[in-house]
Amino acid sequence: MKTVGIDERTVEDRREMEEILLAAKVGRLGICWNGQPLIIPVNFVYENGAIYFHGSDLGLKTEFLRRNPDVCFEVDEFWGTVPASVPCEYDTAYRSVVVSGTAQVLSSPEEKTVPLRLIVAKYAGQDAAKGLTPLMVEEYRSSRGRETAVVKIRVKAMTGKRSTEKPTRKVE
Repeated sequence: MKTVGIDERTVEDRREMEEILLAAKVGRLGICWNGQPLIIPVNFVYENGAIYFHGSDLGLKTEFLRRNPDVCFEVDEFWGTVPASVPCEYDTAYRSVVVSGTAQVLSSPEEKTVPLRLIVAKYAGQDAAKGLTPLMVEEYRSSRGRETAVVKIRVKAMTGKRSTEKPTRKVE
């Protein structure tokens, strides 16, 4: 049996880490408030070295980010479980990225529109994104009467990991 060292799983190529960020459908936002860590799954988009997501302008997540903008963000791609003859030698086929950065809640409808178009295009398609205008962003209210907050995470650093090889066959 070959022992895999941590360094063998490290992704150092920023392009590969960005590829992982671009491929991921859900990210996990890590925030901390009054010593209480929280992880919140979010739909997001990665564009030009920044991560964008949206939510309620009055939610706890947005409030926490306004008070403490230091965040981490994680995405992963699970390929499957790699079986072995001995249970302790099972492994996981995956790749992941962890980002540290600073969150900024965007304020004007104009600065919110471009990231919202990118998010809509990712999850609903280009046709749906084309119709989004700054006026629509400014006037929209949720069923609870809340505005849309758009958050930009400025990436300070990112680290990546992956299993030593992407499986060539489907794993369990």
